[in-house]
Amino acid sequence: MDINFRFSNLFGSVYKNGNILFSHDGNSVISPVGNKVTITDLKNNVSRTLNIEALYNITTMAINNSGSHLLIANEKGEILYVNMVTEAIVFRFRAKRSIKGIQFSPDCKSVAITRGEDLQIHEIAAFSNLFSPLSLKTTYKISTEHLTCVSWSSDSRLICVGSQDKQVKVVGSKRIANAYIVPLGGHKADIVAAQFLEGSYDLISVDRRGLANTWKCSLKEADIVYGNVGDEEKAPRLRYEKNTKFHLSDHNGEGRHIDVSACRLHAPSNLLVTAFANGVFVLHEVPSFSLIHSLRVSSLSISSVGISPSGDWLALGCGHGSQGQLIVWEWQSESYILKQQSHQLSIKSARFSPDASLLATAGEDGKVKVWNTRSCFCIVTFDEHTSSAMGIAWTQSGKAVLSSSLDGTVRARDMKRYRNFRTLVCPDPTPLGALEVDSSGDVVCAAAVEMFQIFIWSMENGQLIDVLSGHASTIADISLRGNTLASVSFDKTLRLWNLVDSSSETMDLTAEGVALAFAPTKDLVAILSLDSMIALVEGSSTSQIGSIDCKYDLDSARSQHDKITKDSSEKSKTFTTLSFSPDSSLLLVGGQSNNVCLYSVEDKLLLRRFAMTINRSFDGVILDINRRNYSEFGNMHLIDTSDSEEELDGKKAIKLAGTRNGDKGERKGRPLIEVNYLAFCPTGRRFCVCATTGVEMYSLDAHSTFDPFQLDMSISKGEVKSLLSRKEFAHALKGSIQLGDSDLIRKCIEQTPVQNIVLLCSSLSLQYAERLLKWMTDPEGFQASTQIELYMKWLHSLVVVHAAALKEQEKTALLTDIQQTIQYYSRLLSNLAENNINSLEYLIAARKLRRPKKEKEEDEVMEE
Repeated sequence: MDINFRFSNLFGSVYKNGNILFSHDGNSVISPVGNKVTITDLKNNVSRTLNIEALYNITTMAINNSGSHLLIANEKGEILYVNMVTEAIVFRFRAKRSIKGIQFSPDCKSVAITRGEDLQIHEIAAFSNLFSPLSLKTTYKISTEHLTCVSWSSDSRLICVGSQDKQVKVVGSKRIANAYIVPLGGHKADIVAAQFLEGSYDLISVDRRGLANTWKCSLKEADIVYGNVGDEEKAPRLRYEKNTKFHLSDHNGEGRHIDVSACRLHAPSNLLVTAFANGVFVLHEVPSFSLIHSLRVSSLSISSVGISPSGDWLALGCGHGSQGQLIVWEWQSESYILKQQSHQLSIKSARFSPDASLLATAGEDGKVKVWNTRSCFCIVTFDEHTSSAMGIAWTQSGKAVLSSSLDGTVRARDMKRYRNFRTLVCPDPTPLGALEVDSSGDVVCAAAVEMFQIFIWSMENGQLIDVLSGHASTIADISLRGNTLASVSFDKTLRLWNLVDSSSETMDLTAEGVALAFAPTKDLVAILSLDSMIALVEGSSTSQIGSIDCKYDLDSARSQHDKITKDSSEKSKTFTTLSFSPDSSLLLVGGQSNNVCLYSVEDKLLLRRFAMTINRSFDGVILDINRRNYSEFGNMHLIDTSDSEEELDGKKAIKLAGTRNGDKGERKGRPLIEVNYLAFCPTGRRFCVCATTGVEMYSLDAHSTFDPFQLDMSISKGEVKSLLSRKEFAHALKGSIQLGDSDLIRKCIEQTPVQNIVLLCSSLSLQYAERLLKWMTDPEGFQASTQIELYMKWLHSLVVVHAAALKEQEKTALLTDIQQTIQYYSRLLSNLAENNINSLEYLIAARKLRRPKKEKEEDEVMEE
């Protein structure tokens, strides 16, 4: 039994707060999602979340020119130095003040950090008594207000910073004789962006009101003299003169009263991108400020702007928190490269499709989103519900997804045409909660939230078949297996219904029931009650065969506003959801806690406990409160001491009921970490957790960067390349599999002659064949290659040779992944072929329409 599940990805959330970056090659977008970092590969259409976490929400990031290291700063001033090759945190540095700007120097030797009102310059990889990746070199006392942005000159000699005191300051990266701190005025609001132009010390500055100024420097690169300040007879002074002034707000479509929310200059092409609070962004050419492009991409404020190194793509982060959107726009062709949006409110339910290729989520915002588990992208969003979507289910064929809502309807959507083809309604309008569909896809069951009834419909005609009544309180959950429907309620009873004759058997529980689930391969029902006890009941005899006590595993944290002890707080909290593994051997439980527990059904013991997050920007993460936050005035966390309208301090705005886009109220509170739903993947290799952070995916296949297999001293990259050059393909392939190097495996496969594939697959043992099949079904396997036919031949040969052994060892998960990979590329090629056929038909039709016109013109010429 393999229980080594590790965090692999994050669904349901694409951007929350902070700045967006492009990778050094321009093919990937790096976006902060809470306290994690998500990398979206625009070339291969794959998104993944790094398994690194900050202690608080990320506010700003910076990446060096080679893309090898990433700097991450959070709300409390902690800086993480991350190696992007190994995806590991190398160094932690505590600035202990708010950080709004952080930037690598162009020569990658220094880092500039805006630490509150100070500017600090750190050297990278400096040696003193001990090795430290960041070593403090210089500190400038720049302003009495917070610094907002920082930028380096192209030769890494000068640094310009903007602050909330409406000034731009220019300083030297080292002590120079020309100047110490050069202030630049002329703005009437805090500075949003200040950057140097390419190849010079001239710079441009933009303030919150949309006023842009360009400044002409009096010195060239050769005029900078290092030394003590004040040697004016030896070195000319560094001075700036205002060159042009322009109001960028004139092009936002609503006038100058709209504030600038983000701004970025692409120095090599002199392209200035300005984003506004009304969701409009404009492109200007500087220093002439000629308008190039203007577009509204969202109804929310654009929080961050990123520009690819080539200047062709723009990455825009819109909104904050749960309303975050991530957009990549190609401004030259005026087309979307990427547009992803998360659920605006909590995610209440999630289910895998039968083939595990899709994940459907239902949220409190009334939307149902379908995510591709391979690429982690949302492929379709359904918004027909007028209230919160509570339950979700797939038909066994995977061709339709159903959702129940508090608006009293169950809607079925076709996954081929993406349309709502069936709407199931109740006789009397009532909110609906839990939802189930039988294995044939003909019977749909939904539990009412207020009327204590279960409604049963026919999918074929949409007619109401039956109404099951008997519970005396709210029905918490239902589960369906064959003709037996199990329901659990707050009336402390479990009912097993026979859908054929509508009869039921009742079993009393020790406490209010909150969740239940049928075991997929056993005649077993697991019932979770309000006292965190799991009762295991036989479905046929309705007799309890065991129980699992979970209350000591809950370990609920104490909220910052709680006035009671931790032990008293745990008494009011419980587990609320559970899920069986496909083989019925494991039971996953979660609820009003940061922990998700994995139990053995047979031994009734706790196997593992997963902590969802260490993000202290959420409430309920720290096990106990800090007594130093209590004063004679009470709990200081209940007092908002900030006078800033932008610094939310990790707090979430509480919107009025019925508001969709925005609410300007001052009600704020920290989001409480909890688990809303759990679901195992049909293959048993993954499970998802619907928590406050989003939908977190845990997998057995989450691998590290270096994953060797039966490696010995004689195997190295050089040896594998030498074997390839000598055309010893079998030994070279085994060596590359032992190293776990994707590039080497891909090279061995592509260089092997086609006629030798079957023979080579026969020479591989089952262990090596299984390892190679796992690599081929992994999204990072042969996805970057265009030789699809070659890899399909490898897949076919491996499966044909080792099919019997794989079937004997019940490698169901691996075979399902193979089927999913084949379906993915089959769908990809069929869409391409269909588009080519349509294009050819259009060209032929256009040719036929043009021919009579040409013949008519020839006849007229002949007549003349």
